[in-house]
Amino acid sequence: MDAEQLYLDHEYLVDYWIRRKYGSRLPSDVQNDLESVGLMALHTATQNYDPDNEEGAKFKTYASTYIKLSFANYFKTKNMPEPDFGDTIRPPKPDEFLQEDKEQSIKIGKKEPDRQALQILEVLRMWSDENHTLTQQDIIDWHYAYCYEKHGFTDKPDRRTMSKLIKNLILELDPYEYSDTNKGDYKILYDGFDKDLLKKSLEDDDDGKITDLSLVHTFSNGEMDKLIEAVCFSDMLTGEEKTRLVKKIFATASEYYRSPFWDKADQKILFNPEVLQGRLSNKFGGRSVADNNSIVQKAISGRNVISFKFNHYTEDGSLEPNVVADTGEDRIYILQPYHMVQYHDLYYCLGFHEGRSNIYHYRVDLMSDISLVTDENGDPVTEEFVPINDYKFVGDFWNPERYMAEHIYMAYGKPRDIRIKIDNRDKKGFTFLRDWFGEHYEISSSRDESDGYITVTVKADPKMIVHWAMQYAGLVEVLDDEVRELIREELKMLGEKYE
Repeated sequence: MDAEQLYLDHEYLVDYWIRRKYGSRLPSDVQNDLESVGLMALHTATQNYDPDNEEGAKFKTYASTYIKLSFANYFKTKNMPEPDFGDTIRPPKPDEFLQEDKEQSIKIGKKEPDRQALQILEVLRMWSDENHTLTQQDIIDWHYAYCYEKHGFTDKPDRRTMSKLIKNLILELDPYEYSDTNKGDYKILYDGFDKDLLKKSLEDDDDGKITDLSLVHTFSNGEMDKLIEAVCFSDMLTGEEKTRLVKKIFATASEYYRSPFWDKADQKILFNPEVLQGRLSNKFGGRSVADNNSIVQKAISGRNVISFKFNHYTEDGSLEPNVVADTGEDRIYILQPYHMVQYHDLYYCLGFHEGRSNIYHYRVDLMSDISLVTDENGDPVTEEFVPINDYKFVGDFWNPERYMAEHIYMAYGKPRDIRIKIDNRDKKGFTFLRDWFGEHYEISSSRDESDGYITVTVKADPKMIVHWAMQYAGLVEVLDDEVRELIREELKMLGEKYE
């Protein structure tokens, strides 16, 4: 087995040994640090492991030694005493949440099964997940602690009633019979769910023991990581919006879940969320670009027509709408949007104006006062402004990457094939080519590399290739006669300007 596969198969060991050695009440910063050093230790173990030289030691044992040693070294370098499982840093127990001076609140739903069922679900949400299970006795203990903490209840729940409620919850939320196709439909997992243990016990009138239960959360831990990371690194959201969204995502997880981006104790993002805000998080009359995107996408999905103002920046940094030349009034644009793309950090709306056959591009961050155009009955207008003859622009034929490669700088011009020589001696040559054209270029089949250049063909607007070629003048040479003439004219103008 190769090192990469060993790493993927044994990542769980890091979390396992953190919980095994120290419990699950470590401070969030220590928890995150241990996960990092543990994963690095695991990677080192995969690189050094040789089963022929380890006297038959299994990789699990070998890697565990590396991981535990990395934990000990971490506390040593931090000049911190290494906690053990018996210290205050340990898995919480239900009785730790009981307070002698707890005031009793109104006992709403104290003995009602429907209320207790909801309480059991909340216990499963808080104290079970893909890595942690609960026995029925665990659930009963946690239920008592939960009700005591929230309502001040002092009477113990009836074990038989609770057991029946747990089984009824499973019957309500899970499929009755397991199959290879419905595993993803289970909301509560338990030992033997894939062998229909509960179904068999009911049909055989047998009080089969249901244990090791866990709630299937809305998002797995891996999905939580990706969602929180996506929110934290978004430049379309303000720091306040990021904090609010991450808090909501966290509310779906168990108490065991930790994220390197979130301080659970203080309920805040673990770095300054403002540092990743950019121009896309600016506001336009209280509306963010994310809101603009939502309205435009709604119009695209419904084939609706939109109206909006299109703005430009003034010298003082404020946005000012374009105006009608004759009247000086704010110009209102009417557009049938078809697509929205992200091009070099900016979002663009692509669509048609009535009576015109050209495709128009509008930066979404410069659009304001966007609304759906409605008819006399208040219904959104859905008429087609322009019949589209180019099948590449619609349906499953639409390829946004190719479209953006053929419209560099999001220009309107009509693209055509243009031959270009790329300096292959410079390692950056094909990197920036792919940055702009992706995979949408062809290398000449009869290429001549005698001078260190390779000829490629791209499809783009000739006028825009002029700017692109001048930007990378030291690395490219355009072979197209029309574009070469345009470049000469541009250079002549620049020469006159900078004499």
